Amino acid sequence: MMQLRWFILGMLLCSLVQANTLEEAKLKLSQKDFAGAHAIYLSLANQNDAKACYNLGLMYQYGDGVAQNLDEAVNWFTKSAALNDKEAQYTLASMVFRREIQRISYAEAAQYYQQAATLGHVKSQLNLGMLYYRGDVIPQDLAAAYQWLNMAASNNNSEAQGYLANLYMHGTGVQQDTVKAAMWLMLATQNEDKRFASRHAKMLNYTVAQLTPEQVTTATQLAAQCKNQQLKGCE
Repeated sequence: MMQLRWFILGMLLCSLVQANTLEEAKLKLSQKDFAGAHAIYLSLANQNDAKACYNLGLMYQYGDGVAQNLDEAVNWFTKSAALNDKEAQYTLASMVFRREIQRISYAEAAQYYQQAATLGHVKSQLNLGMLYYRGDVIPQDLAAAYQWLNMAASNNNSEAQGYLANLYMHGTGVQQDTVKAAMWLMLATQNEDKRFASRHAKMLNYTVAQLTPEQVTTATQLAAQCKNQQLKGCE
């Protein structure tokens, strides 16, 4: 029993040291001590710390204190992704679709989105949903498109909320429901992210014009209820 206690204590102390070291590296970055930060991240990365691998990748991607080297960045992102870091998985996939790297195929990039989306990465959920919707990189699966867009929308991604409304509007991957479409567009227009506000407002006006006053009232009530539930269970 005593040996077990010492083992647990040792593990806790190691975790605290690692956390402090990552914080120390972050502090050195804020102080523009890139060499110091790089040394810490490299030491931790060689111990298979996923976040350290990811941060090393960022340093090489942007040339922060090191010579910019996309190949080296991809190497560290790949190691981090293999250690289940969702930011690294998302970053790799995004770099592929921005055509910044060619050594990873589009199909592999879609898998990275899938992994990150499963781990709760909201932008990956959005992008994966759109890949399933378009069907140009992976086989089209409208039910899966609905599933991932609904997940991203429920995680308050305004772009996904607009796309999800479109699925409801046309009955794509889900039963057609104009009231639900209006509900999601109301939520999208109320979203703090205003980048798509103009588009969503136009879509909402078009959708509401097809509803009866009673249906508009229902959509408004559903939107308020959904918001009160933190956007969960609004299907």
